[in-house]
Amino acid sequence: MRYAIVDIETTGSYARSHAITEIAIIIHDGEKIVDTFETLINPDTTIAPFVQRLTGINNRMLQDAPRFHEVAKQIWTLTDDCVFVAHSVNFDYSYIYEEFKSLGADFKRKKLCTVRLSRKLFPGYSSYSLGVLCANLGIDVENRHRAMGDAMATAQLFERCMKADTDDLIKKSLNKNSKEALLPPHLPKEVYDALPEKTGVYYFQDTKGKIIYVGKAINIKSRIYSHLTGKGTSKLSFITAIANITYTLCGTELIALLLESHEIKRLFPLYNQSQKFDRGSYVLIDYFDQQEIHHLAYARNHSSLKALTTFKSFDAAREFMFSFIRDNNLCQKYCGIQTGSGACFDYQIKECKGVCNGTEAIDTYNQRVAIALNKLNKTLDTKLIIDQGRTWNEKSVVVIENGVYKGFGYYDGSVEINDAEQAKNYIEPYKHNSDVQRILNGFC
Repeated sequence: MRYAIVDIETTGSYARSHAITEIAIIIHDGEKIVDTFETLINPDTTIAPFVQRLTGINNRMLQDAPRFHEVAKQIWTLTDDCVFVAHSVNFDYSYIYEEFKSLGADFKRKKLCTVRLSRKLFPGYSSYSLGVLCANLGIDVENRHRAMGDAMATAQLFERCMKADTDDLIKKSLNKNSKEALLPPHLPKEVYDALPEKTGVYYFQDTKGKIIYVGKAINIKSRIYSHLTGKGTSKLSFITAIANITYTLCGTELIALLLESHEIKRLFPLYNQSQKFDRGSYVLIDYFDQQEIHHLAYARNHSSLKALTTFKSFDAAREFMFSFIRDNNLCQKYCGIQTGSGACFDYQIKECKGVCNGTEAIDTYNQRVAIALNKLNKTLDTKLIIDQGRTWNEKSVVVIENGVYKGFGYYDGSVEINDAEQAKNYIEPYKHNSDVQRILNGFC
């Protein structure tokens, strides 16, 4: 069996957005090196200063270098019928795959990752970066962060792996069903194999245990497979950073969506782009002042507020309040529209009955507010969304009370739930916000 041990330098960390600046290939027949190839590559773009400092490759060096298409045939021929070997193999492979894809060619080679091999054959190290591994194993690295220097170090590391492989790990890794080459370098295969094919929320963690991404899936294992293979709709550039995957089963897609949204806001994962920020839904609230006058107001949603109903924006809340005042003959001053002392503007134009001026009795005004709120409550939905749970004998419930999301939970399927008050005994409370409203609108 022949192995093509490859290392590349690039303009950035994501193959679909960046390009190769240097490539080195070492052909190994399983016993010794039989051929080598290296070249700089003009990426037709500039290299960021920090990448130049890391690799020592600058824009001037690449001006007269060949483009990838000029050396593509050599790379294809050299690696044909070889196992593609690299340290964190999916990184190097993805760039070469994308370059050939842009030329209309489908680059497919069996893959081996020396990070994954080393973790199993040389356990116990705090890091499996190429530099740390070579230092621990006594491998000299010349010209670090240049393609041929790193490729030569990887070739020596691979030879050490072959000598230490008494259980045919390399052969097993090349088996089509092993998925070893698919997985990120730091993710144990046992973690991936144990993933359920059920609906829920999943969490990607890095080597320090920090959650770096939260997602939801109808089939967790299938969804994560699509991330790892790049066959999904999302383009995740941080796959190589994944060292662990945890999950929470949810039972239904709706609950998975609601929990995902909550967890993204709570954990603020580095690589989630949307739903991190609460875009500020507004709520209708009421209270009584020292004179026992019943006030209404709209405010930015907060867990400390008891919401009568919710609005997606400040403008929507304000527009509602003006209509509510007009339709129910209420006072602008006591509905949060007008500030300052004295009678409200509507009193001046004879549309307010004068509770703000002492003309109307407080009890009479309060009664009108109570009637208005009662009418409003009749127009707002109180819903229980009851569905399957996480197991066959469990049910799930989402509670929406007067148009406000209260939370979700699970209960024994033998229990009969008939109203929101009963259902609230089984739920975990969660905050209503504009993202929640959008999710519920898609299901209600």
